[in-house]
Formats: sequence, C-alpha cells, structure tokens
Amino acid sequence: PLEGVRKLIADHMVKSKHTSPHVTTFEEIDFTELVAYRNSVKEEFKANYGANLTFMPFIIKAATTALKEYPKINASITDKEIIYKNYYNIGIAVAREDGLIVPVIKDADKKTIVELAVEINQLGLKARNNGLRPDDVSDGTLTVTNAGMFGATASTPIINQPQVAILGVHAIVKRPWVVNNQIVIRDISTFGMSFDHRLIDGHIAVQFLHQ
Repeated sequence: PLEGVRKLIADHMVKSKHTSPHVTTFEEIDFTELVAYRNSVKEEFKANYGANLTFMPFIIKAATTALKEYPKINASITDKEIIYKNYYNIGIAVAREDGLIVPVIKDADKKTIVELAVEINQLGLKARNNGLRPDDVSDGTLTVTNAGMFGATASTPIINQPQVAILGVHAIVKRPWVVNNQIVIRDISTFGMSFDHRLIDGHIAVQFLHQ
C-alpha cells in the first residue's frame, strides 16, 4: 500500500506540479579553483571542526548572496499576492531509505562557511536517524538538492511548495573547457534551477545562476 512518508511525498509532488508551472534553466559552473581549495583544507577542517567540508556550504553562501539581488526567488505567491521574505532559510534535500526529507538551515546568510558545514553535517545525521523536529523542516525559502552525490549530471527538480524555486546541484566532472582561447581540463558542474513561472521570468532565473 502507498502510505506513510511515501504517500506524503507523493501528494506533495503532485500538488507542486499542479500548483506551479515549472520551468528549468541550466548553467555550467567552473569549480576548478574551489575543488583545489577544498582538497587542500578538508583534512584539517575535519580535524578542527569534526565535520566533512563539502561543496554545499559554498553553494549556500553564494545562493544567499544572489537571493538578495533577486528577491522574487526568495518569495512565495498566492492567487492574490506576492510574499517577499526578508529572511534566508535554505532547505537541503536529504535522501533516506524512507524517502526524501528537507531540513532547513535558518538564517543561512548570517552564517560562516564553517557554521554552515557543521550544521549541514548535524542536520544530515539527524535526518538519517529520524531525529528531526518540526522546526527543523519548516519555513524554508529556497531548497538545494544535490543529485550529483549519486552521479547525476543534470536533473529538473520539483519545487518544494510554497517556495518558488529549487536549485539542483550535480556531479563535478572533468571536461574540456576554453580558458584564454585555450582548451584545458577543468572541474565543471551543471546547476539546474526549476522555478515557478507565475512569479519568476526566465531572465531573472538566468541572472540568478550567473550571479
């Protein structure tokens, strides 16, 4: 039978597709410098803070900076009004055997890379151990989902209602890349952002990703 968490997820996904006209735009991101930096500090970081340093804290920091430039992406919409949020709570989709769950980092824009990395580790552990509280999964303004950790190079994620956008992060792979008119090998990821076309137009979504 379709029941429990799986039923809740199914209902939530169907509601989202019925509510929001989804469009997804893609952008290729050069991670080469960040990959080198992370590789140089990750062991020391783990020893000092007891948490793995992933790319997610850097992505969240960049996303919150861009959200302040493009406030429609940090909003929600009803039939009668647009609700702009003056806080930046970033949901992180976590895969579990029971199904996907999205713990939320509150006031992510006010936190350092170290604080974000530690909190991501803590929330992920709580999610996988079924230890999340209602407050841990509420009031998100943008969700980031990392299909890349499973090897995906692109996807079109479904918006987490009542948000109006979701950022899909994908695998970082070595690709030929043009730098100063020379073909070199770089570490490249593709980001795919699905957005609610009732509120967000394509040029805003593209500018957000470029930011």
